[in-house]
Amino acid sequence: MDIPCICPLLEGKPRHATDSVTLRERLDFRSSLAAQNAVYVLKSEDPEASAADVLAVLTEAYLLSGIEAWSVVGVDGKPIEPTKPAIRELLLTHMDAALSVAEAADELYRDAVLAPLVSKASTSSPPTPTDESTFLISTSEEPNQNHSSPSSITTTPMDDTETTSLSPVGVSNSSPN
Repeated sequence: MDIPCICPLLEGKPRHATDSVTLRERLDFRSSLAAQNAVYVLKSEDPEASAADVLAVLTEAYLLSGIEAWSVVGVDGKPIEPTKPAIRELLLTHMDAALSVAEAADELYRDAVLAPLVSKASTSSPPTPTDESTFLISTSEEPNQNHSSPSSITTTPMDDTETTSLSPVGVSNSSPN
């Protein structure tokens, strides 16, 4: 892909109009894991980190590990290797160029890096608390004949019988009359 020239200026002027950047087809294991771990480090250092912060950390990791080659040259006209320090100094300081490469890198690496993070997050979420007074509500059209509601229970005291009433938790309590 072509980006605006990010080479060091020569006599105060850009060397050329554009530089070419080539991204790896996919990140290797170490680079993918480093991107995932960058999210964990961010969240441990700043539990209040926003989703935007997380995405920015991931995108930076993509750029630092994903650039395979570029046409950037130094003041002496010799090629500059796309090392992490060079990427930080030359690409990440040029917002328009960095955003162009970031968009392409995100498209290439997002699914492979985010899928394991999402999977871990979904299996490690704490269970949702359930209020003890929650009742199962039937969604069928016909009322369930096996259950009676507390308001439909009636008791008629009779001689030599027991009076039955529901306790607050739904268990019958019997008491002699």
